Amino acid sequence: MPQAPFQILVVPFRHFGDQLEFAVLRREDMNVWQAVGGGEDNETPEQAALREATEELGLDHPAPFYPLQTTASVPARFFADRIHWPAGT
Repeated sequence: MPQAPFQILVVPFRHFGDQLEFAVLRREDMNVWQAVGGGEDNETPEQAALREATEELGLDHPAPFYPLQTTASVPARFFADRIHWPAGT
């Protein structure tokens, strides 16, 4: 499935006493550490976040999501799948 013209970033965390603990995952295919990310062409950012978190974290029940009001952009020319994106993206 083609990548969407957006990528979500899910940063899993939990309260541990009076502290917050954040999770990062190690990608075996690239030997890097990262948060959960992704997005596919047929979904909204919210749907992508839920799907990616469920897949990557193995969630067996819904967890609360806290959307952040922040964005960053990378020019479309850097993405091979851009030919599948809507005009004007």
